[in-house]
Amino acid sequence: MKARISVNVLSIATLAVLWEVAGRLMDTTLIPPLSNIASAWLRLLMNGKLLENLVMSLWTLAAGFFLAVILGVIIGVLMGRFRPVEHFLDLYINALMSAPMTAFVPLLIMWFGLGVESRIAVVFLFAFFVIVINTMTGVKQVDRIFVEMARSFGAKELEVFFKVVLPAAMPAIMAGVSIGMGRAVKGIVTAEMLLTLTGIGGMIMQYGSAFATDALFAVILTILMVAMIAMKLVKIVDRRLTGWKAEIAIE
Repeated sequence: MKARISVNVLSIATLAVLWEVAGRLMDTTLIPPLSNIASAWLRLLMNGKLLENLVMSLWTLAAGFFLAVILGVIIGVLMGRFRPVEHFLDLYINALMSAPMTAFVPLLIMWFGLGVESRIAVVFLFAFFVIVINTMTGVKQVDRIFVEMARSFGAKELEVFFKVVLPAAMPAIMAGVSIGMGRAVKGIVTAEMLLTLTGIGGMIMQYGSAFATDALFAVILTILMVAMIAMKLVKIVDRRLTGWKAEIAIE
């Protein structure tokens, strides 16, 4: 673990040095030095603009992602457990999974207007389908021997589900949640850039159109940090829910 952290720190330090050098040797309009980006980030943080827009984006991200996880897991479980449900929904889930989500933006505007509801809906659509598919796959891949063994010991259907099926499917479910989180971050930025020019996405459009590249890169790096923190939180939850995998591997 320590070796990995050291390599990560070395990688970040190397990138920072190369970025600073490139920014001073090239046109700062294209690639500003990292020191200029850091100054712009501190300026945006101190005047409250970055924090205000970040809070707005995070609230929308949390709302859309929470809905995607709840409904995605429920529908995925139903599709994995009941073949008629899978046959009924599979065509639509796979088709919408493959479709570009930005194509639905005009429709969402017609349905929900330009308010926060539309942005939540975009985040939801970006994350929902991958969670459904991973959950369904995880449930379907549960070894039938374990299910039949639990039933032979008198376990009822709910007990089989919560004590056998759900724990066994949890690694696949959490993999879907992890991928869904990454897609949800893309969704919130896309929604804010295309819909109302608010939040972090709105700041990107504002500074990009003004060629304020130092502030633009500061906002982009903020998005990357948010994505990394969000993915780290999902991994922590994953380890808490699927810690038995590591114990089995050790044994």
